[in-house]
Amino acid sequence: MAYLGLARKFRPQNFDEVVGQEHISQTLKNAITENRIAHAYLFSGPRGCGKTSMARILAKALNCKNGSTIEPCGVCENCLDISRSSSIDVLEIDGASNNGIDEIRTLRENVKFSSANSKYKIYIIDEAHQITTQAFNALLKTLEEPPSHVVFILATTEQHKIPVTILSRCQRYMFKLISSAKMSMAIKNIGRKEGFEIDDEALNIVTIVSGGSMRDALSLLDQAVSSNSGKVTGAYIRDLLGLLPKDVIASVTENIATGDIQAILKTIKEITEQGYNILQFARDLRDHLRQVMIYSINPAVAEISSEDKKLFDVQKSLFTVERHVRMNNLLSKALEEMRWHDQPRILLELYLFKMSEPYYNVGELISRITELENNIKIDSGSSSSFDEDMSMQKEESIDGVSAPVDLIDVWNEIVDEIIKKHPLTAQSLKKVLVRVSGDQSAQLIVSRQFDYQGVMEFKEQISKLFQRKTGLNIALTASIEKSVPLNKSEKKDIIIKEDKPPSVVECTVKEDFQETAKTAVPKHIEEIAKKFGSVAKKIN
Repeated sequence: MAYLGLARKFRPQNFDEVVGQEHISQTLKNAITENRIAHAYLFSGPRGCGKTSMARILAKALNCKNGSTIEPCGVCENCLDISRSSSIDVLEIDGASNNGIDEIRTLRENVKFSSANSKYKIYIIDEAHQITTQAFNALLKTLEEPPSHVVFILATTEQHKIPVTILSRCQRYMFKLISSAKMSMAIKNIGRKEGFEIDDEALNIVTIVSGGSMRDALSLLDQAVSSNSGKVTGAYIRDLLGLLPKDVIASVTENIATGDIQAILKTIKEITEQGYNILQFARDLRDHLRQVMIYSINPAVAEISSEDKKLFDVQKSLFTVERHVRMNNLLSKALEEMRWHDQPRILLELYLFKMSEPYYNVGELISRITELENNIKIDSGSSSSFDEDMSMQKEESIDGVSAPVDLIDVWNEIVDEIIKKHPLTAQSLKKVLVRVSGDQSAQLIVSRQFDYQGVMEFKEQISKLFQRKTGLNIALTASIEKSVPLNKSEKKDIIIKEDKPPSVVECTVKEDFQETAKTAVPKHIEEIAKKFGSVAKKIN
C-alpha cells in the first residue's frame, strides 16, 4: 500500500477526535441526538482546521448502518466507504472545478433520486466560495427546499464571498484556528504512535510556523520525520525551514539595545554570505522581538520553550514597552517594503539603524521639560535684587493693577493680527480698554454697544490667540462703560496714565546786541521755549 502522510493517516474519524472544534462537535451531536437534522450546513474557517473532516464525520454519523448516531461505528460498509471517499451516497464535489451553471443543473437533476444504501444522500461541496454567481442562483431553490433525503454541506475558507442568499439558507458553523497547546498535545500523541520524539523547541517552531493549521503542522512534521530518524530537534527544524540559529537573532537583539550598528552590519553580511534569506531573517527577528515584548509584560502568555527561558529572562529588560512598539512597527514596515524593493538588504540595514537609535518617550520628555520649567521659576524667584529691580521696571500700571509689559504687547499683537484678517469688522478692537485683574483674567471695556458687539464677535478668537501666545488660559469678560474715552491711539489704548502738568523752567536770555533783541529774540526764542515747556524772559 502507498505511504499515507501523517495528515491523512491521522485524520479524525469521530467527533471527539477533531482537535480544537469542540463547540461545533457538541452542537452537531446534540442535533443528531434530538433528530434536528438541517437540510444545509456551511462550514467556514481557516485552512487545515477540520472542515472537510467534520463534514465526513457528520456524513458517517447520519448514514451509519447502526442508524443516525453521534458515535459512528467506523467498521460498517457505509462508514468505510465514506472514509475511503468511495460512497455513492456521499458525493464530494470540488467547487473550484465544478463551479459552472451546467454542473449545478446536473446536481439539481440528481438530487431527485433517492439514496442507494443509506438514509441520506449527502453533497459535500468543498471550496464553495469559487462557485459562480449564476451557479449559486441556480442552486438557491434546491438548497432551500431539497428532498427530505438530501443534505448539503458546504465548506469554505472565505465565507464573505458566499452570496447572502445562500448564507441565509444554511446553518453556519465557524471553525477556529487550533491553539498551540492543543496542537502540541496532538503532535506528541502522534509521535508516540509513530515512534519518534520531538523536543520542545522543535514543537514550538512547528506550532508557530503552522499558524494554527493542524494539516500544515502534520505536513511539516512528516517532512522532518522522513529526513531525520529518531529525535526531531529544534536545530534540525531550523535548518529544514531555513530559519537562522536563535543565537544570531539573540545577538542582533542585544546589538539593537546597545546601538552597536557595526556588529549589526557584520551579522547581516555573514547571513547573506551563508545564503540565508534576508526576508526570513527579518521575520525571525520580528517574531523574536514580539516574544520578548510579551514575556516582559506577562511571561505566562509567551509561547516559549523551557530551554529559552533563561535567554528571555535576560532580554526582557533590554527595552521598554514603548520602544518595543516602535521596533515592531518599524520591522513591519520594513517587511512590507522589502518584498517590492530591488535591494532588500539595504532597506533592512536602514531600518535596523533606525531601531538602534536612542529612544525617548514623549511622556518622559514632557515631564522633564515641566520639571526644568519649575526649576527655572524657582531660580528666577531667588535671583538678585538687581534682577528684581529690572523686572519691576518692566511693569506698567493698568487701571491700578500691576501687569507685565509683555501682556500689553501680546494684546497689541492680537489686535494687529485680527485687523489684518478682518480690516472692516475688527475696527472696534482699537477702542478697547483692557483692565487686568490678575495673572489669568482680563476685562475688555468699551463705551458703545456697537463696539461691544464687535468685541464679542472676536472674543473666542482673542482667547485662543492669548492662549497660543502666552500659554495661559486668560479668562476674558467684556462690558460697556460710558466713561471710556473714544479715539485713543492704537498702541496706548490699554494704558491709563495720569496727566501731569509740565514743569515750567525759567530761562534768562542776555542780549549782546540791542537792535536784535528788540525784534528777533522775542519772536523765535519764545516759540522755542514754549515747545520745551519753558518761558523766555527778556532782561534789559
